[in-house]
Amino acid sequence: MRVTVTGAASTSLLLRVVNLVALHELAFATLAAELADGGMVIRLDLADGAPPAEASLEKLRALVEVATVELTAQTGR
Repeated sequence: MRVTVTGAASTSLLLRVVNLVALHELAFATLAAELADGGMVIRLDLADGAPPAEASLEKLRALVEVATVELTAQTGR
């Protein structure tokens, strides 16, 4: 499963997301961030393929500077 977070182009957004990932002990295989279209895109590929708890997704959505949070299935891995 992949969690994609979009929001403001700020290092504080990246730090908030990484902090929440650590607090919720979300195991991930890859975490990548890039600046795109005047904002930031953070992609988190979960290690075990299981979706994160809805509470974790809601906490991500509630973070300051977050615009969207999407959960998608990863295929062909």
